[in-house]
Amino acid sequence: MHKISRISLAFTGAILSASLLAACGDDNTMAAFNNVAQSSSEQAQPQDLSSSATEQAPASSADITSSADANSSAIIPGDISSSSEVSVPPTESSSSAATQENPLDPTCVETPVAEIPVDSLGLADIADAFKSVRCNEKAVFVIRHGERDDSQTGKETPLTYWEGEPDSVNGQPSDGVRQAIAVGKKLVSADEFTYTHTKYLRTEQTCFYIAQGRGQATFPHDSSEIYSISWYKKDKERYSFYEDSTTNVRLVIAGWAYDNLYADAFYDLKEKTEEIVKTHIAPDYATMNKFRVICSHDDFILPLSVYASNGTVNYRYHDPASRHWPYFLTGVAVIIDNNNQIRYVPFKGLGIGAE
Repeated sequence: MHKISRISLAFTGAILSASLLAACGDDNTMAAFNNVAQSSSEQAQPQDLSSSATEQAPASSADITSSADANSSAIIPGDISSSSEVSVPPTESSSSAATQENPLDPTCVETPVAEIPVDSLGLADIADAFKSVRCNEKAVFVIRHGERDDSQTGKETPLTYWEGEPDSVNGQPSDGVRQAIAVGKKLVSADEFTYTHTKYLRTEQTCFYIAQGRGQATFPHDSSEIYSISWYKKDKERYSFYEDSTTNVRLVIAGWAYDNLYADAFYDLKEKTEEIVKTHIAPDYATMNKFRVICSHDDFILPLSVYASNGTVNYRYHDPASRHWPYFLTGVAVIIDNNNQIRYVPFKGLGIGAE
């Protein structure tokens, strides 16, 4: 079971909101960010997101890190989400400790799995995947982060946020902050969600704003390096060779996941996916929280989606007739029942499923 850091949305919102503006060069905001961090250090320590962007080898469960535990008032920050009103769910949310003591509610009556509609790409809406989770099931939503600047890919690159009236694409929010809030609104329930993100600012922000969109009063979260394409890499030199020779790493990842091209650079898709599901994502029903969100990256979402759908989800970027790639806030719901049977639901968080 991961150690979870509980940091109030009030403090974390100030940190993340300030970091968004600081990334745009606002010196006053950067100073305010430093003051908030210093004055709040006794309550909570924000995670260090300034480490080198050098890629690390796949990690084991012992490599998963967490920040210090903290509890404080349930205040929803209003600076960025003022146009997105949310309500705080009832306080009778379940805890992981209670779940372990009583792994299945005695009033639970198992029902058939609901049929979930999918779009032309083979993706369900995250709201439908969420509603399909039965009383004897728990779910982990592995999801790509929200929109970032196309020209920036470093660890400190934040989600985009446009001041003023929200912009939209096909009726969907077009900045990363509002996208994550919109997805959070589809996941409202009395249950407390826990969160895991990679050590990138934009994935931590995505998890945070999903929690805000839910109206969740706390932000219990930890971080891990494993939820990226590094988990699947067997030979980094061959991977780099193929990336350089194709000049587009998307061609390499999609070609391997669907058609086993460039196979000498990767582990076996089925074996490696089943390993991460069974050891990190959904290891055992009795020890898991009812709901968890893992905020990750497109290079991890694609192979996970291909495995989860037996190749029916269309992210065939290497196919000239397709060129589809996972859009922001797409992912896979990993749903496990009290007999440790797992089902998968690839989903889109917004109305757009592919780039």
